[in-house]
Amino acid sequence: MRNAIIVALLALVTSCALEAQTVQILDEHESLAPWTGEYTFEVPPFSVEHQVRLSLEARIVAPRLMGSNPWLRVAANGTWLAEDAMLNKLNDFKTGYGLDLTWVKGDRFRILYSPDFEAANVDQENAYAVVGGDAYRFVLDITPYVHPGENTLTLEHLKVLEDPSTMVIRNVQIEVGRAIERPRAEIAPAPTGPVPTFVAQEPRPVEMTVALDAGGAIIVEAGGRSFEVATRMSLPGGQWLQTPPAGECATIARGGDASAQWPVGVWRVERTVTVQDDHVAVADTLTNTSDALQGLIVEHFAPIAEEPAGVRIAGQPLTPTTVQARNAAHPSVYVGWPDCGLALLAEDDVMRAHNLSFREPERFGIADDHLGLEGGGAITLEWSIYPTPGGDYWDFVNAVRRNWDVNFTIPGPFVFGSGVRGGWEPETYAEWMRERDVEIICGGIASYPDGKYAHGTGILFAPEWVAAERDWITKMRATAPETVPVCYFHAQCSTEPDGEEKFADSRLLDGQGDHVGYPYRYRLPLYVPTLENSYGQALPAFIDVILDEIGAAGVYWDEMSHSVLWYADDDEWDGVTAVVDPNTHDLVRKTTCVTLLTQPLRLELVKKVRDAGAFLMANTQAPTRTMTQQKIVRFVETGSFTAMRATHLGCPLGLGNHHDDPTAGEAARNALGIIRESGLYYGHHYVREPEDWNFFAPMFPFTPVELRDGVVIGEDRICTAVSGRFGFPDGAEAEVYVVAGDGLQAEDADVTEVIEDGKRLYEIRMPGDQFAIVVRK
Repeated sequence: MRNAIIVALLALVTSCALEAQTVQILDEHESLAPWTGEYTFEVPPFSVEHQVRLSLEARIVAPRLMGSNPWLRVAANGTWLAEDAMLNKLNDFKTGYGLDLTWVKGDRFRILYSPDFEAANVDQENAYAVVGGDAYRFVLDITPYVHPGENTLTLEHLKVLEDPSTMVIRNVQIEVGRAIERPRAEIAPAPTGPVPTFVAQEPRPVEMTVALDAGGAIIVEAGGRSFEVATRMSLPGGQWLQTPPAGECATIARGGDASAQWPVGVWRVERTVTVQDDHVAVADTLTNTSDALQGLIVEHFAPIAEEPAGVRIAGQPLTPTTVQARNAAHPSVYVGWPDCGLALLAEDDVMRAHNLSFREPERFGIADDHLGLEGGGAITLEWSIYPTPGGDYWDFVNAVRRNWDVNFTIPGPFVFGSGVRGGWEPETYAEWMRERDVEIICGGIASYPDGKYAHGTGILFAPEWVAAERDWITKMRATAPETVPVCYFHAQCSTEPDGEEKFADSRLLDGQGDHVGYPYRYRLPLYVPTLENSYGQALPAFIDVILDEIGAAGVYWDEMSHSVLWYADDDEWDGVTAVVDPNTHDLVRKTTCVTLLTQPLRLELVKKVRDAGAFLMANTQAPTRTMTQQKIVRFVETGSFTAMRATHLGCPLGLGNHHDDPTAGEAARNALGIIRESGLYYGHHYVREPEDWNFFAPMFPFTPVELRDGVVIGEDRICTAVSGRFGFPDGAEAEVYVVAGDGLQAEDADVTEVIEDGKRLYEIRMPGDQFAIVVRK
């Protein structure tokens, strides 16, 4: 009887103990970065059945939704919390614009700019909204780090940008109760039905009929559809002059051309249209016939007669009926229907650098809305029209890739060298690289003895760092001559002592005339180097240190296209750029496109590196035709995997820094996200112990031939994140490597060799967390 009473009492105590108990820590607090707050709190008694959860809400004060940054760190009893603590939502999320982002990276929590604690949840049409909501609240498992009794909570508001932000944190509390599990993303099973076939195809001429009207309109018929591509140009008083509707006009034969000309106010337009195998090339020579500086807005567009099946603005699939984007690496708009699609594409340096891609309810097009020329000046703007019978965006992509000649060989694998330490024995560097199958490795940013960055020409004042870099690179090149250690280079950022006075003529200035710095927690001044100004003339010495003093095998050029500002005021004029009022069409002022102004110097530095026999790679895609022609190995960073879409017309390469990669599985998840966006993977870091097999080893060297949705087809390799049948045009035998979610080779990969018409195909069926690499034997 006594034992029964004890059991009953224990059951009652356990039942009561499992009921959730809440302790309030903080109601609300507003802080200005940088700020750290420490709070003590009492945790009620708990046992193994319990979970202790910390919850809070946070936002950065802003007049409207406008993005996010990793502003917040949270610690329980000195342990900084990370992704594995989050209980109320998946780490991956999407914005209304389609960007995929992460809530937590390392120990930093992403906090939204927001006017309140509701906008990103309820205004789901907003580009910065969080799809599905739950944008402000974090519920974190702190059970392993706390104990019954007094504990300490640390909240740190980071100073991410030079201008401090204001953060509001509220409803900070703990809850002790029954354990809840972290949400898990569903993994799609491998398909069981028919799968598509992927083999590189020989290009074929597009069946199309093209005509040019005397008034300038262009008629393109393809895939059973007829498109009239019109042009309109700005006139004073907010007026436009548009090419009139086309009448009877003669067809232009393939390989032939036709011309038209017309006046637009003080401007004269001379248009030449040439029909190529797979597109229509247009060259418009615009002449300012006046004696004064003039600004002009130029738009080329086609009508939307019926709702399309898909729209891509600068490579991004977007659903709003009114949307615009700027991306000089993908200066296009593509609209597709099931029977045919049409793309408009900027081609020359200026048109690409100024390009605005847009879709409106009744039309889509591209524009140069920043053109400015002195009196008597002339310029030829080039653009193209790509019809795609069948309505496949990837047919457009692959046609441009062939015409732009961007299918060059990409070496690899690559990582940044955060796992490499100075002072090792020479053979240790060779072992480190070979055990990890790494070919290219980049050192860090130069630094002063106090730990701050010695950016740009600051490297000339950091001899200790240069000596340390020289030591490990010399040892690595001696013991592993097949490797390519490269050094970090940035053309616009310099922390040289007294540099802001020394290079005063080269400063990057904003619209208020203020010297712009890189957004960082301390001052990192930015410059606009040219062949003529002082910083541009000092910059080659940075390359000399890398190649001569350090002895690196190459250069990694960070932010090669530009840094922070695309247009800059009060700097040296580039001769072609102006601000034009979009409503009145008045010339507001001259301005400068940084990438156009600095391009001559960039070309000289590229030549300097290559003349030395060194390897050159870069961050950001080529923003002009001239830079595209340099065929530089360039990746994009993948804070959002959607950034890969900017590579579709360039070097299809992504840096795996979407989330931290402490394990092979996390690194493979980065690679999977990149391949899903039709790209190749460069590693971010490799700070873990070497794997027995590195999944990226079979991926390189890679020479792209075609991109398809979730597939990159190369001459000798294919990378795929989708199931299908894969092969090479000659039917060659191949090895197939299927990479599982843990980053290792899948043990039971579903791969079948099929022979069709005497040629091999490899049928690969994968669940959603796997990808495959097919390598020609």
